Amino acid sequence: MDGWIQGSLARVKLQNFVTYESVEFKTGPHLNIIIGPNGTGKSSIVCALCLGLGGKTNLLGRAREVGEFVKHGADLAIIELELYNKDGLNYTIKRMITRDNKSDWQINKKPVNLKEVTSLAKKLNIDVNNLCQFLPQDMVAEFAKMTPPQLLESTERAVGGQELVELHHKLISLKNEHKSIITSQASKEEYLDKLMKRNDYLKDIVSKHEERSNHLKKIEVLQLKRPWLVYEVARINFQKLREGKQALQNRVEVLKDSAKPLEDLLEDKRNKQVEVENTIKLMTNELNKINSNIKSVESSLSSNKEKLDEILEEYNSKVAETETRTTKINQLTNEVNAYKAELHDLQSAQDLKVHRDSLITECKSIAIELGQLESTLNELTIEEQSRKSKHRGINNQIQKLNDISNQKMENLRRYERDTFNAVEWLRQNKGMFQGEVLEPFQLIINVPNTANAKYIESIISRNDRKAFIFERSDDLNLFMKELRDKQKLNINAVIAPKEENFQSNLDVNKLKSFGFLGYLVDFIECPPLAKRYLCKYYRIHTVPIGSAAVDKHIDKINTVITQGLYFTPTHRYQNSRSRYSNDTISSISQLRGAKIFSMTVDTNQIQRLQTELTAIQQESDEAKTRYNEVKAEQEQLRIKDQTHRDEKNKILHLIRHRETIDDKIKNRAFKIAELENSSINLEEEKAKCAQKSQQILLKCTSLQKKMYTLYIGFESKLNEKNETTIQKIEVSLEVSDAEEQLQSSTQELQEAKEKLDNHTDQIKKQRDHARELLEEAKAACGLDRDNLPNKYKNMFKQYPCSDVNDLDQQLNEARALAECSNEVDPQVITEYKNRKREIETEAQEVEVNQEKLSEFDKQINVVREKWYGPVTTIVDQINGKFRSFFARLKCAGEVILSEHEDYDKWGIDIRVQFRNSDDMKRLTSSYQSGGEKSVSTILYLLSLQGLTDCPFRVVDEINQGMDPKNERKVFEMMAHAATIAGTSQYFLITPKLLPDLEYNDKMNILSIFNGLGLENANALDDSFVVEK
Repeated sequence: MDGWIQGSLARVKLQNFVTYESVEFKTGPHLNIIIGPNGTGKSSIVCALCLGLGGKTNLLGRAREVGEFVKHGADLAIIELELYNKDGLNYTIKRMITRDNKSDWQINKKPVNLKEVTSLAKKLNIDVNNLCQFLPQDMVAEFAKMTPPQLLESTERAVGGQELVELHHKLISLKNEHKSIITSQASKEEYLDKLMKRNDYLKDIVSKHEERSNHLKKIEVLQLKRPWLVYEVARINFQKLREGKQALQNRVEVLKDSAKPLEDLLEDKRNKQVEVENTIKLMTNELNKINSNIKSVESSLSSNKEKLDEILEEYNSKVAETETRTTKINQLTNEVNAYKAELHDLQSAQDLKVHRDSLITECKSIAIELGQLESTLNELTIEEQSRKSKHRGINNQIQKLNDISNQKMENLRRYERDTFNAVEWLRQNKGMFQGEVLEPFQLIINVPNTANAKYIESIISRNDRKAFIFERSDDLNLFMKELRDKQKLNINAVIAPKEENFQSNLDVNKLKSFGFLGYLVDFIECPPLAKRYLCKYYRIHTVPIGSAAVDKHIDKINTVITQGLYFTPTHRYQNSRSRYSNDTISSISQLRGAKIFSMTVDTNQIQRLQTELTAIQQESDEAKTRYNEVKAEQEQLRIKDQTHRDEKNKILHLIRHRETIDDKIKNRAFKIAELENSSINLEEEKAKCAQKSQQILLKCTSLQKKMYTLYIGFESKLNEKNETTIQKIEVSLEVSDAEEQLQSSTQELQEAKEKLDNHTDQIKKQRDHARELLEEAKAACGLDRDNLPNKYKNMFKQYPCSDVNDLDQQLNEARALAECSNEVDPQVITEYKNRKREIETEAQEVEVNQEKLSEFDKQINVVREKWYGPVTTIVDQINGKFRSFFARLKCAGEVILSEHEDYDKWGIDIRVQFRNSDDMKRLTSSYQSGGEKSVSTILYLLSLQGLTDCPFRVVDEINQGMDPKNERKVFEMMAHAATIAGTSQYFLITPKLLPDLEYNDKMNILSIFNGLGLENANALDDSFVVEK
């Protein structure tokens, strides 16, 4: 078979599958175009290919259970696919599906299981899960939704084969294990650091414990050594005392022989000293008599001089007193005049008291008014507190009701983060828009009865559920520019239709007879703008909602509801008319429970509570106004009261000031009278002073003459005594020298005797003391002999001491150091040693992990070298073709390999530009239009042509939404790429083709004629085929 490649699809046969009762057709090795009107079963063929090759229903987006693909009225559907095998008999895969979702499989008429079918598909490099190879109609939009990593993996599977995918997965696995080891390593290093820090802390404690043990050991040894060291000192001192006794005895004998001559000399000197002392005593008595007379005369002179000074002082005192009295009288008189002038300028005391009494009366009246106002304020405050308590209670009730809204927002934040961020932005920026703007449907739609939520949830698309609703298109454009273009948020927005009368054409009463309860619009609550949109685009005003009784009248209902949608509690029914026979075509699907709209809010209760809050707030505002009025009145009264009090205090001050001035005037007048009554006659006092002074001066002259005579006699006698005193001093010095010599000799002899006696006593005491110390030292060591064993000598050598003081100092230091170190719990020491062993173990594990990391780095580099080159080559080749395809459309496009530190985040970015005014944008599910997404998707798939190892590629209605110009160019490129020899087989499913397209012999056109009006499919012959 020319042009066929391994695994290409050669034949398809279906029985009782979806719309087909029976169909069989063969395919061509290159481009196969399956064309037919909507509803004839084109996409059913795609479903058959997917399910016949082991694919799952969720890839198709049409039904949840495989049993739903069995044709209505049949119990068994059969899919038979024939795949080309260059090595022999073609592979024929057969799948038999029952309505109860069971399947049987055959390969070349041999029963097999699903695993064997998927293994064969994998062997032939067929992957229906890969959108780059198999793109059903309902998954076209999903291609644009693929993340860059998903697109990269799909491209690897489609082009590079399983080996390249496995290398990528291995890279991801190695990198994840590498990161896991790094995380574990960091955890272990952190744990090891904690262990080391803990042991570093305990290390000081353990070190101090060891130091304390050493100190205690040293104390024990020094305590044993001390009595032996004390004994040794006592023994040495005893030997020294014995050696010094003889020298002391010899010294005593020498001192006895030298004392006799000194005693005789002292006796002669003392006799001479007595004679001189008697002579001095006689002279001293005579001098004392003369001196006594001199002192008597001096006393009389001093007495007369003092009397003279007293007389002069008394006179001067009286003169000064007279001057002071006159000055004081003048000063007091001036003060009295000044006070009288001040009194004359002040208001009378009677007027001041009358004014004071008037102010007191007014203050009392104001105090009564202030008390009344204070009582009114207290009453207003109590009433306001009551209103606030009631206000808080209502707010709490509203908060509980609004928790449903918060839950809706939390769900939105969790599953639609971009939409959540957009809602937050809108709530803060609503003022930017001129018309009404509503938040997404899933926030604003309220279903009072949650049992009805599944109906609305089943018909609103996911994009519309999260869509913002705008009244004006300019507001929508501004919104999308701010959030989608600037903030790069993946959001959706719609324009609400204009107001119109949305009414159903069906008779409501007739529907109720079948068990219908009403239309879907009656079971939901939402703003009018949102309701208009739902009525316009989802026609909720024409969707009947029925009870379980509806299931009993399905046939009758289908004659009434020939087109449209209706619900029962468990099922969804969709009726449409065939374009060929005009018969009603029905489909039924199971209803799922609601998730999004199952949370409801009691808006009536919230409205009622809001009304109560408004009334309470109004009362509070009125009370606040009254409170402020009373407060202002109170403040005015307080100001008036303070003014009266200030004036009253001023009057009281003036009254007290007048009284003080009166007292001062009386006091000054009394003092002036006293001073005038005590005046002195200075002339009389001056004469008396002169007379007394003359008499005293005469007595002083006589006494001075007598004193002169006494001084002459005293001086003569004093000179004689001085000469004799000098003689006495000389003799006394000689006696003192003799006494000192004798005393020194005697004292030295006595001291020598005492030393000898003391020395003898010390020898005896030292001997006894040494014996006692020896016994104590032996007892301390538990010995019964005088000699110290070598064991103790070696022990004592560890702590050398120069003397007992040195030993005591060391002992005290050791005790002090031991006392400074607290006793450590043995458990702490055990803990330290155990942790030290654990640290060694953890350190070894850290080292092993480091070696593992190095090994992983090597493995990653090896695998990356094998994977990176082919991947970059493939992407470069795809990019070259993709750019070329877009250039033919006079647009721009590129395919970029985006790299990342984590290999599971490597991806392929498809970037496109359809207008010169736009920048190159990444292909997403929200930014480009449907036609733009279709063009980008098919051109990417065409770029894989010639590179891929897959046997065939399927795209379903990819040309829908394209403008004619682009559709024609894309078809030409597809026709060229898919008909090149050696490339993959291609299936294009489409409801229509443009006129005047170019065809060639390598294209295979399959036109579908299916419907109730086609009585005999075998009636068509070759004359029906038209060649162009």
